[in-house]
Amino acid sequence: MKLSDTTSSPSAVRAFTIVELLASLAVLSVLMVVLAQVLSVTQRTWGRAKARTEEFRAARAAFDAIATRLSQATLNSYWGYKLDKDGNPVLYQRQSELHYVNGPVTTLLPSATPSAGHAIFFQAPLGESLDASGATVSAATPAGLENLLNSWGWYALYESDLPRRPDFLQAGPAHPEKKRFRLMEFRQTTEKLPLFQLTSDPNGGTMPIPWIEAQTGKENLYKWFRDTLAADSQPVAENILAILIQPVWPSSGGQTGASTDAAPDYIFDTRRHQWPDLTPLAYRSRHQLPPMLRLTLIALDERDWGGIDTAKADELAAELSELVNAKLFKLAADYEKDLQRLEAELVKRRLSFHIFSTAVQIPAAKLMSGIEN
Repeated sequence: MKLSDTTSSPSAVRAFTIVELLASLAVLSVLMVVLAQVLSVTQRTWGRAKARTEEFRAARAAFDAIATRLSQATLNSYWGYKLDKDGNPVLYQRQSELHYVNGPVTTLLPSATPSAGHAIFFQAPLGESLDASGATVSAATPAGLENLLNSWGWYALYESDLPRRPDFLQAGPAHPEKKRFRLMEFRQTTEKLPLFQLTSDPNGGTMPIPWIEAQTGKENLYKWFRDTLAADSQPVAENILAILIQPVWPSSGGQTGASTDAAPDYIFDTRRHQWPDLTPLAYRSRHQLPPMLRLTLIALDERDWGGIDTAKADELAAELSELVNAKLFKLAADYEKDLQRLEAELVKRRLSFHIFSTAVQIPAAKLMSGIEN
């Protein structure tokens, strides 16, 4: 028997038609376009997230530093006799040679406008001193002086960067002027503290008393930080619209167990009785630190603010300062509502922002009566 040949001829192999090849290329092209779009969106999203993280890094670092240093605030209070002009004891009361005050910047620093929000000034053992040449040195440099007492504080200020530039870096097309809201940090070294300087007793006493005890009225009482404000301040973060400080007092009522009654208008002054003020607010705050502070920092996006020309930036800065200082944050009880209104106004003006907020506990606060007969 003869076997037949079963080998297939070349013409029997089936190939892709031109239509199938075109269809495959079309599908592949669509997939490549979709993949490119996904990669582009992912890259832009990652870039924006990274830029935002970098943008608010300085604000975040400043916020953490403020919270840390605020928790170290002290009055170093003690109990002692209040003497009359003849040296006879009148009252046994809490006393201190230090001073803590926070409140609207228009009250504490009326000449520092245009600025927005609040300001705060206090003393804490932060170890800032001077070397032999008069330059500021850190606490780590002079051994054993880590607990030296300093005056410290913060406030926001809208200003130009030209006065702070070195002489060789003049304004020009390559380095245009930058006007920004800046968070200013007030640092008063140990050697500059005026609070302990002795002066004559304004009440006629024969013994000299600390300078701070002799002052009456806000203008005189706040001189210790107003007189050297520019010299002892430096910017620590840009695009900080405002810093807000809300003292919180323990309360048995309410849902949170916290009260803002000790500073209903945000002003908390441990020497309010020297204004003079005889209200319960002065009695509660007399040489008493608030046990807790609600700290809020409002940071603006540099990309948005940097795109505004100088004239419009000045106008917008004045509007925002007026909004924060005159229309919002007048009553501590309206804090949440005012913060929401501020957010809405910033969105309306197409300004990106980030709000940092936390509660800072002050361990040195002593919740007890300030006067005993």
